[in-house]
Amino acid sequence: MSSKQLSLFDTDILMKDAAVRLSVSEATVRNWVHEGILHATGNALPLREVEAFMNEGFKKKLRSRANKTQKDSHDQDKLSELVHQGVKNSMLSGEELAAQYESSLSESYRNKEGVFYTPSEIVFHMLKSVEDVECKTFLDPCCGSGNFLVAALEKGFRPENLYAFDTDANAVQITRKRILEKSGVEPEHIVCGDFLAWAENHVCKFDYIFTNPPWGKKIQKQEKTKLAKAFFAGNSSDTCALFFFASLSLLNKNGVLGLLLPEAFFNIGVFEDARTTLLKHKIIRLIDYGKPFRGLMTKAKAFLMENSENSCSSVSCESFGKSFSYRTQNAFQSMPKHIINFDLSEEEFDVIKRVYSVPHITLKGHASWALGIVTGNNEKHCKTERGLGDVPIYRGKDIFPDHVVNAGIFIDRNLKDCQQVAPLAFYQAPEKVIYRFINNRIVCYHDKEQRYVLNSANLFILDDDFPLAYQQLVDLLNSDFMNWLFRSIFSTHKILRGDLEELPIWTAYFKEYQCFDERALLSYLNIEKNNGTYRIKKTN
Repeated sequence: MSSKQLSLFDTDILMKDAAVRLSVSEATVRNWVHEGILHATGNALPLREVEAFMNEGFKKKLRSRANKTQKDSHDQDKLSELVHQGVKNSMLSGEELAAQYESSLSESYRNKEGVFYTPSEIVFHMLKSVEDVECKTFLDPCCGSGNFLVAALEKGFRPENLYAFDTDANAVQITRKRILEKSGVEPEHIVCGDFLAWAENHVCKFDYIFTNPPWGKKIQKQEKTKLAKAFFAGNSSDTCALFFFASLSLLNKNGVLGLLLPEAFFNIGVFEDARTTLLKHKIIRLIDYGKPFRGLMTKAKAFLMENSENSCSSVSCESFGKSFSYRTQNAFQSMPKHIINFDLSEEEFDVIKRVYSVPHITLKGHASWALGIVTGNNEKHCKTERGLGDVPIYRGKDIFPDHVVNAGIFIDRNLKDCQQVAPLAFYQAPEKVIYRFINNRIVCYHDKEQRYVLNSANLFILDDDFPLAYQQLVDLLNSDFMNWLFRSIFSTHKILRGDLEELPIWTAYFKEYQCFDERALLSYLNIEKNNGTYRIKKTN
């Protein structure tokens, strides 16, 4: 090795640049530093060490993390050759070729690119309300094998007015073959390219834009930040949100935008800026498609909106193949974080509006929060027999509203070499609330025994001047009504700090009732329970 090469490898590299080299997030690199796999000085790593890790330990580490983007693979060159031959083969239709190609995509490719091709029945259902298409333009920003474009042709769009992008050259070839077979016209505007990069530099406008954007596609943080700024996306920088803002920027006045999205878009905090923007426009339809993608537990939902101001009109809220009803669009604007929970009934909306109108406080700004302990290696750090200096450590499943079961595992009191911990004072606080993290119901416990918790549980400590006692608050949070309220608003299987901070706490009720009683609370709120749900109490 030359002295020039030696000096190159003796230099340091910033963590963010190491993350780019390793094709992982910067947070993952920092975790590997915490685990002692890599060694940092400040925010930098020795380049020699990063290169050695890439050559020797990287694949092994990815396997141990069960990294879905690396876990399996397909032969892209072989697939490309099969597609190329299939496009030329007149005996194989474009639709048949599309089905073969979609079934050949590996799990790693789907997860890395966020690719989940839209079933035709969903495509046609989304487009069923589209009318007046003569001479109108139609764009699919990530067309895949062309399902939306084929449906657009059947709705009456002219082939020369169809536009589409996709970064997968194979998918683009298949789409072009399908359009040619369907219309007899060679498509001119279906290209292999990055829609977000193109949209950043163009001002073309379209009448209809429909797509199923990549779900959580892996993009470097720096690129996400740049795109979010370019499309005025605020803090909503997930790829789904970026495609929403980019598409909206290219939509003609009174044009229609329809997106199929993961459920998180409609109820998770990181998409709040996207929902706020959506609610400023006229929403035409909201549709729940359940879980249409095999092997994916995430529900799929869609919206259709018109590029005009919100006119406070009613929105069609649909459950695919089942039923539909109407909601006033402004009802969603009154929800915490502008959550669009369109599966609620009008009665349920009224209850939520009612309970938030009663004077209340929230936990936001009134508590200190901490995550459960991330050891980095539970087998190494958690022991089944207690040693000198060890303490019990509790998991989420050990926590119940009225008790905590024996932990059965122990950890070093000082949490030596653990990957991520809060200051010890949090775990050793004289009083705190510990609660399950992965759960569809709030389950919390008033801890007075300085319990340590693993990362399947989290905790918070009330400010000294908080007006309720710990047990009063815990009883309220564990109640059936508060859990109904939580599920109705947030509809999530994770108990997030940001969601808990939005729940109303009626301190005036506890001035009248020292001990919590759910029936008394409902009476105080003028709410009654009926067949498992809640409604505003009827007056005689």
